Amino acid sequence: MCAATFGWQQANGAATGSPATGTTISSGANAPTECNWSSSDTCAENGGTVYSSAPVVAGTNSFEKWLFGYFSGSYNQISAGLFAHVSGVFGTGLTLNLGVTSSYTTPSQSLNSTACTINATTAIAISAGATVLFSPTSPQAASPTSTLTASTGYTQFLVTQLVTTTSAGAGDCASQTLELSYNEN
Repeated sequence: MCAATFGWQQANGAATGSPATGTTISSGANAPTECNWSSSDTCAENGGTVYSSAPVVAGTNSFEKWLFGYFSGSYNQISAGLFAHVSGVFGTGLTLNLGVTSSYTTPSQSLNSTACTINATTAIAISAGATVLFSPTSPQAASPTSTLTASTGYTQFLVTQLVTTTSAGAGDCASQTLELSYNEN
């Protein structure tokens, strides 16, 4: 049996369809390679605004990042999905909110307490991460499951948002590591 192939994808733009997803999906050669929070709802690798041109001003929030994983290739099963902030320290006035969901909403700079339900500011072990489910059809599919057995499939949306207070320092925050973990057999 060959191994599964994994790739990151990102949804941006107004919610469209039923169930909803973003109007722009960045994948393949235009897939996200980093998760830079900014004041723009775009994916820089897909021709969007780079984060340095759209900084998050102290006292405001970033737009949410709606990432998801895509699996293809030959594998028996993908299971035990987890997502967490696993390393890096945020400065004063910075909070990372995180969530795992199948319900896409149009990204904004307003605090998204529906999609981002976990305060992930402090790094934790991946074993304590948020549970991630899978679907053979899309990240927004109804009734995702804990295992994926189709030849292609998706994680749920892995949503993050940087929230700041007026006490946040100027400039970039320190590098952070977010991890998606899963078992393949």
